[in-house]
Amino acid sequence: MNDGTSVDTKIQSDIFDAACDLLDLGAFVYDRNDCLVFASRQVLRFLPVDAGLLVPGTRLRDILGAVYDAGLRYGMGSERRHRKVNREEWISERISAHWREHHEMIERLGKDRWIRFRKRRLPNGWNISTLWDVSDQKRQEEQWRADTNRIALTEEVLEALPSPLIIKDANLVYVAVNKAYRAIPGLEAGAILGRTIWDLVDAQTAARVEEFDLQVLKTGISARVEERIVRADGSPLYVSTRKYRIGTPEKYFVVTVMDDLTDLVEPAGSATSPPFSLRADTHFIPAQNCVDPVVEAEKRALLRHCDAEGEGELAGKRILVVTSESRAEGLMVADLQARGADSCGIQSLGEFRAFVETAAACKVPIDLVLLDDAFDGHDEVAACGLPVQRLATECISADFFAALFEHQVAASEGGEPHVRDMPPSALFDDWHITTDVEGLSPSTQGDIEVLVAEDNQINQFVFSQILEGMGVSHRIAENGEEAVALWRKHMPRLILMDISMPLKCGIDAAVEIREAERALGTYTPIVAVTAQALNVDMQKCLDAGMDDYITKPVSPDMIEQIYRKFVPGRAGSVAA
Repeated sequence: MNDGTSVDTKIQSDIFDAACDLLDLGAFVYDRNDCLVFASRQVLRFLPVDAGLLVPGTRLRDILGAVYDAGLRYGMGSERRHRKVNREEWISERISAHWREHHEMIERLGKDRWIRFRKRRLPNGWNISTLWDVSDQKRQEEQWRADTNRIALTEEVLEALPSPLIIKDANLVYVAVNKAYRAIPGLEAGAILGRTIWDLVDAQTAARVEEFDLQVLKTGISARVEERIVRADGSPLYVSTRKYRIGTPEKYFVVTVMDDLTDLVEPAGSATSPPFSLRADTHFIPAQNCVDPVVEAEKRALLRHCDAEGEGELAGKRILVVTSESRAEGLMVADLQARGADSCGIQSLGEFRAFVETAAACKVPIDLVLLDDAFDGHDEVAACGLPVQRLATECISADFFAALFEHQVAASEGGEPHVRDMPPSALFDDWHITTDVEGLSPSTQGDIEVLVAEDNQINQFVFSQILEGMGVSHRIAENGEEAVALWRKHMPRLILMDISMPLKCGIDAAVEIREAERALGTYTPIVAVTAQALNVDMQKCLDAGMDDYITKPVSPDMIEQIYRKFVPGRAGSVAA
């Protein structure tokens, strides 16, 4: 009879496990004494506990204690998430939640993982708890929320645009119009949306507009036309209308934007004249342009050759730039003219001779000649009897980089820039690698702080929870080869390297990284993570170039201590 009962229990457990597999969830069943009756094998996907605990008779308190010791702290508010939590206090809170008749919450475990916890206490005192991965659902919700916010912002911006804007679908039906356009016919959005141009204007105008729209819709080539439109109140509106096609072949749209030029135009004089033209007194004024830091740095580098005492002395001077380098000539002449100098460029010796003769005949003095050292005919120009200043354009790369970075260097060191004192070879290199790793900022060293090489999924989960709680960016490598690849890609500030891994063990991975670092001139601390602490294993790790070691199981305090030791510069506590 006992054997039959045992078989029935086994069958029930297998059925329960199969149901959990089908539903893709983990499940616990506890009796009225909070002792485990059943735990599905899927639980190990959610909680970092040892499989040996998930046997009938294990106390709920012991399972929660194992979860706490593994670094997982679920069920806490955001205000308590990043501070120390007493072990007994946390276990008591979780047991209290187990004794509620109904309890449900969604918890974020890791960077991109959300788990739904559901608990129900039955009338007989037994508790059923389920864990369900809702990461995809949460990501979809967040994406939906972000898309909704972006759409709302876009609609608000388009609505507030001063230029009339229209969007039509592939059937040339109005699907969006902004406030500026609705003011032209004096209609509300409901009277325009869902209709076509034929419902709003006369047949002749509708045919012209539709032909214009169809051309853009079929070809995808943007078009522009100047138009005179009569508003609903009878006043004229002069616009430059531009049309674009957007979307995909399955769903094209035609976007029409009208630039209001009414204040800038004068009406046509006759029926054969263009719709309108710019007024005679209309002109464009220079506006603020985008600054190219490369060009600006090159200008500063070149101008140091001609004006060591300040830009004011250049005003009013007649300066002749003699160089065969078109780029140097363009930079110098444009900037000298902008500073008030009368400047032009010469690119050949014959041109220089003719220019000097013409200037002498016209009695126009030349105040300064900026002479490129590499100019063909350099000696003749230097002996022309005019004030000559040498211009070393062949060193523009070195001077350019000095000018580009001098302000940043001075600010960082609180003193004078020292880039000019760097050897030219360091500045001419396309790729200059510094060996001063400690002086590099975290962003220069890489885009993550810690790389964890660990093949065990439970241990991966533990590392992620601990590092997430510390607020430390990290990546997980599942084997030694992936660890080397991720190191090359992200250049982390610390590597936690498991010794026993597939494809390539941690020692071989460390050796490969150290060999690559010798060529790169960089250095990344590597800490071995071992299952035992035998002296011979520790010596192998140190011989491979590792800096320290820790033993499993790892804890938040252990990881924080190692992190603080090898990643300086983190202020305050980083403990969960």
